[in-house]
Amino acid sequence: MKDTWKDYFSFNKRQRNGILVLCTLIVLLLLYLFIADYFPFQSNPIDFSSFKTELAKAGIKSSTATGKTSVPSSRVDINSADTNVLMTLPKMTSYCAYMIVRYRKKLGGYYTTRQLQEVWGMDSAMYKALQEKVWVDTTLLQKININRADIKQLGYHPYIRYYLAKAIVNYRDEHGLFASTQALHKMAAIDDSTYVKIAPYLTTK
Repeated sequence: MKDTWKDYFSFNKRQRNGILVLCTLIVLLLLYLFIADYFPFQSNPIDFSSFKTELAKAGIKSSTATGKTSVPSSRVDINSADTNVLMTLPKMTSYCAYMIVRYRKKLGGYYTTRQLQEVWGMDSAMYKALQEKVWVDTTLLQKININRADIKQLGYHPYIRYYLAKAIVNYRDEHGLFASTQALHKMAAIDDSTYVKIAPYLTTK
């Protein structure tokens, strides 16, 4: 048995060097991932002066009066922004920006900026810093038709899940189609707080 273990952990000089290099690369990668969020990437501004000159010669007016963009001074719509735009927000990290987009896809969009507090990786300091910099375009919400959706479709939503989805479908099968989303109030499984939370994502049309 002693010889067997020795065979597993015996390496020649070339193998030891290879293992050392691999371990070094792993440590460097972990260090980079740890500190990357504290040093956001900043690209050099692009000079559009020559392009604007060509537009002027062609008789085409530029849509911007100056070389500066208005994006930094405007609020960010969290229902349409990608991770690159989200990274312009104060105290934002690449991980949290990714989670905001991921959670948005699961929800079908945000209907209030307060929902950002539910995002994994969002702390109170970050939310306080960015809450005045963001807004929500509620026209982009993706709604679920409660008269057509099955348990799987309803249960995928983070606010509904399997058991509530099953209760909705069973109630529909027993009492017929919902005349409106307000009809969900008749269900014992849905109280006022639950209804307020899920109603923006539901429709009967």
